[in-house]
Amino acid sequence: MFSATHQLPLRQAVRAYSTVGVRPKKWGVFKKSLLAVSGVGLAAYGYDSVLGAGVTNRSVRSLSTLLLISIDYKLNFEEGKDIEALHERNAQRLYDLLTTNKGLYIKMGQVIAIQGMMFPQQYQKKFSQLFDKAPRDDWEVCDRVLRQELGPKYRTEIFESIDESPVASASIAQVHKARLRTGEEVAVKIQHESVSKQMWLDLATYRFVMKVYEWAFDMPLTATVQYVCNKMREEVDFGIEMRNGNLIASLIAKDPEFRKTVYIPKYFPQASSRRVLTAEWIDADPVGDYLKLKDKGYNIKSLMNTIIKVYSRQVFYWGLVHCDLHPGNLLVRHLPDKTQQLVILDHGLYEHFGDKFRREYAQFWKYTFELNPEKVKSVLLEWGINADDIMLGLSSMDPSKNEALKKHIQELSKKSYFERQAIIRDKMREFFKNSEKFPMTLTFIMRSMRIVQGLNRNFGSPCNRVDILATEAAKTVKLFDLDDDRFQFVLKRFVTYNLFRLVSFIQYHFNKLRQHLASWFRREPVQDLEEVYEKQMIEASKGIGFESVPTTKELLDS
Repeated sequence: MFSATHQLPLRQAVRAYSTVGVRPKKWGVFKKSLLAVSGVGLAAYGYDSVLGAGVTNRSVRSLSTLLLISIDYKLNFEEGKDIEALHERNAQRLYDLLTTNKGLYIKMGQVIAIQGMMFPQQYQKKFSQLFDKAPRDDWEVCDRVLRQELGPKYRTEIFESIDESPVASASIAQVHKARLRTGEEVAVKIQHESVSKQMWLDLATYRFVMKVYEWAFDMPLTATVQYVCNKMREEVDFGIEMRNGNLIASLIAKDPEFRKTVYIPKYFPQASSRRVLTAEWIDADPVGDYLKLKDKGYNIKSLMNTIIKVYSRQVFYWGLVHCDLHPGNLLVRHLPDKTQQLVILDHGLYEHFGDKFRREYAQFWKYTFELNPEKVKSVLLEWGINADDIMLGLSSMDPSKNEALKKHIQELSKKSYFERQAIIRDKMREFFKNSEKFPMTLTFIMRSMRIVQGLNRNFGSPCNRVDILATEAAKTVKLFDLDDDRFQFVLKRFVTYNLFRLVSFIQYHFNKLRQHLASWFRREPVQDLEEVYEKQMIEASKGIGFESVPTTKELLDS
């Protein structure tokens, strides 16, 4: 997420300049990698002989590419050589591998793109292109999957008609429009045939990839591997997606604020399985068509208010969070009674968390809004994060005003590239010092939070997102009521919190007034607050060395 003009250090740089003490680079890891290559390759050959699907070719291609990348870094990452070119050619090699192998490899690359801050900028920029790479199966292949999953007579017993041309395709599945024999129009999501056959070895390769990059970049990546593998397994099980959708639909139906304004398409279990998912077809307008929505009579402020509120309710109150709220999964329509309704699609990537994390996450935001660094620090420590003044500065509402962070940025700017990157590596190791306590769910929740921020920004910030988040977080903290309940402390928190909301209200509306005045008098446009918040965060992140901070626009486009 953060940048000078150079790349994250490899183990050689850390060995030379580290202030914490890093174990030296050893050929032992490299030899183990070679043994892993041989073992996985033999396993792949046996697997392919039974199940086919090109597993052997994929495995040989994968392991040879990874071996080449490992050797390249082993030989060429040293002072005096062109490190940018080194990163560029290996990012291209890995990108070519992922796009050639397709399937879960595309999904792996997308995960790396999501975690872009952990890698040199060449990788983040290259892998962000993977969101546009989606394979399409011929109808003969789809028909074979449908026969296996729904029975050989599915076309006559379940469907009245089905369009053989897909309306959309992604890395794991593609969607076809159909009509059930009962008359309902439906969207049929059909998993690519090769995904289930290739998944075991693809995930094994992913583990190996992360092991190589942990060794090459000296990054603490192991703790994330099992978590990501579990998420991938969930995404290829459409039964889980159906359960997520039904669960969020029931929560929305019970909430009087969203009962009519938010809708989850219903599923048809009799026409679904682990690899086929049939859901109600919805005729509505994509939220991504920003310029067209207003012309079609939609209330943009009301729409954005609903998106922010329902997301906040998921995070702070329900503990069930849709982590892929990009514009393609959000539709809007007018009901016959003219009610404006948000429709949420694609419920495969969800985070479920219990009361403990829900309370802590709400406390984190509430204490941030209250400008209470000690309380923020206590939450970060619960998550295993070593919360020094620099980290507290990054997590504050305005990082640019944090003196410790500014001093750290100034000190870094005076050091050489290798010294600077070694210091950053030490910071990252300290950050993940207690990785067993770190809630991996934060990665996806923070990404989805920034996507919501990006949506608000693209609409011209019609809503005060920060105030909505503050209100919802405070409600949740109040439910748990774990703070000191002595009158003077309650009064102090009440005054501080409401003073923050007042300042936020004034800041938001003053910014809107400046924008209107600039427009009326044809002056240079004034940045809205979402642009200001994003600029502050990215500049602070890059200032301490993270070079691959994706913008909200890049997240929305993914």
